[in-house]
Amino acid sequence: MKGVHNISPSQKLQRALTAPARQLASYGRMVRNRLTGRAVRPPAEPNNETLSFLSTTKCSAIAEIGVEWGSTSEGILRWLNGRGVLHLFDFEDRLHVVCERFTAEGFRNFVPHPNSRRVLDSYNWSLMEMLRDGPVPALDYVYLDGAHTWAIDGFAFCLVDRLLEVGGYIDFDDYYWTINESPSTNPKAFPAIRRLYTDDQMGVAQVKQVVDLLVRRSGRYEEVKPNKIFRKIK
Repeated sequence: MKGVHNISPSQKLQRALTAPARQLASYGRMVRNRLTGRAVRPPAEPNNETLSFLSTTKCSAIAEIGVEWGSTSEGILRWLNGRGVLHLFDFEDRLHVVCERFTAEGFRNFVPHPNSRRVLDSYNWSLMEMLRDGPVPALDYVYLDGAHTWAIDGFAFCLVDRLLEVGGYIDFDDYYWTINESPSTNPKAFPAIRRLYTDDQMGVAQVKQVVDLLVRRSGRYEEVKPNKIFRKIK
């Protein structure tokens, strides 16, 4: 891979953690609303907790569900250093921008799985296609940072469970996140959200519901990082 030769595991991790952050400011200037031409909200930092834990494993068939800016994705690709594959799941317009950037930076070991913005389309359809087209199991690490809702991520876990090999990991983002407390999706910032969810649904931590009711109760996972990372044991 371009620019990465004969470096130690600790150096690889340091690059994974810092390289995306160094590029966020310039990348933010590139990402603009297609209708207004104005820059959208600043790119998020990479999830360093995920990158740090991943570096302790030997995983090489990885999926990130919910890529957005690609900050964590780039950290994963730098850590992989050309081996294995990273599967990327998100809206097609987001993946187009992110994958163009990755290609320009010399990365080749990634596969985009885009979905449209139609109301009933989501990355669950792409996961179904991966499950349908095989081989299964296909993954040993899945970072789920998507819709954060029971309706989508509850089913996403069921699909990921079938794609994940025994001994592999599923990594959840935002265990305590709620619609009401989100600066971008709460009803005051985004009034149309009331057409999609009840008051009860907007106040409940839905990722927590997925973890507590589906992952923990399945009996097939052990908790590795509290409320975040679980290893499939059977």
